[in-house]
Amino acid sequence: MSLKTTLQEDLKTALKSGDQEKTGIIRFLFSQIQNAEIDQAKKELTDEQLIKLIQKQVKKTNDSLEMFKKGQREDLVTKAETEIKILKSYLPEQISDEELSKAIDDIIDQNENLKDNLGALIGKAVGQLKDRADGSRIAQMVREKLG
Repeated sequence: MSLKTTLQEDLKTALKSGDQEKTGIIRFLFSQIQNAEIDQAKKELTDEQLIKLIQKQVKKTNDSLEMFKKGQREDLVTKAETEIKILKSYLPEQISDEELSKAIDDIIDQNENLKDNLGALIGKAVGQLKDRADGSRIAQMVREKLG
């Protein structure tokens, strides 16, 4: 089943159960999907493109969450945390720190020539692991290993 179909089914379920938060979040996500499809001349997004779109929305919401915490807006913090939780449920499972560490070690070993260029090494690692781990998490671990 495609990710878009899953979203449609979950929207129906949320509507029937009266879950207003989830309904609102999925509807917003559909508006983002529709905008992206319009930008691509009405071509339907692939699951990979949908995942990138959801990841982008999670990142935006995380940024907002930090601002809400600084502003001591507990009502908005709770709302943002709920939104992140729902959005992340549609993303592929993230790998553990142990698996990520091993994958980064392999990338560093394969790219000995980039050990002096932290930015290029982080770019290489993010490029290879972006579907399985958050970019900031990857960058932090590369910095720790080479730090």
